Amino acid sequence: MKPERKGEMALQSSKTLIPIGFHEQDRIFDVISNNLSNAQTAGYKRDVPVFRKILASSLESTSSQEQDQVKTIFQQGDLHQTGHALDLAIEGEGFFKVKTPSGIRYTRAGNFRINREKMLVHGSGFPVAGRQGEVILNGKQIVVERNGSIRVDGAEVDQIAPVMVRDLNQLKKEGQGLFRLDGDQNETASEQSQVLQGTLELSNVNPVEEMVKLIDCLRTYESCVKIVHSSDEMDSKAVNEIGRI
Repeated sequence: MKPERKGEMALQSSKTLIPIGFHEQDRIFDVISNNLSNAQTAGYKRDVPVFRKILASSLESTSSQEQDQVKTIFQQGDLHQTGHALDLAIEGEGFFKVKTPSGIRYTRAGNFRINREKMLVHGSGFPVAGRQGEVILNGKQIVVERNGSIRVDGAEVDQIAPVMVRDLNQLKKEGQGLFRLDGDQNETASEQSQVLQGTLELSNVNPVEEMVKLIDCLRTYESCVKIVHSSDEMDSKAVNEIGRI
């Protein structure tokens, strides 16, 4: 059910509308601001705030439980051709794998580079994982096929194959375009996806849409402040009038 007024949300188990408070407004503002600041970040996935209030089912109880969370939207961003041999993008579903000291991490940001050890690394500096482990590119001409196979000076050296996870909600952001997989589930090969060389996936943030949301958030916040001030003035007036009586 859609709210009847801006700045409000509906209960799942009731028709009563509950205004979004200052805490929720701050969280929305932070999420939108972070989206805007990463609008030009390759492979970035925008976040949306989710606020739910669930009433207790027992008629004898009037308690309720707040559940706040931020949901990541994994919709593919636009693909931009750069011509750089180490810029890779996934067309379709799936993620590149990155080896970190804390374990395997997943990313859509394919702006890779080669470090001093001739190793293919993510923008964070951690090595990109291939079929055979860390990808070593010791040569001049690097060609990446659509299936992820990597050829250096004509010889195949490894393969970068995108992988999928069953529940995307279990992927948690860790910064620098990396995601941590929570929960007990295994990755699977992304059979239908293709790897594009010389291409980057851009952020899926629409700056204009986010700016509109930000303005709406600020206006709602101002409305909440006015309501609080009006309530304070009414309380003060009531106390003074009662005092005269």
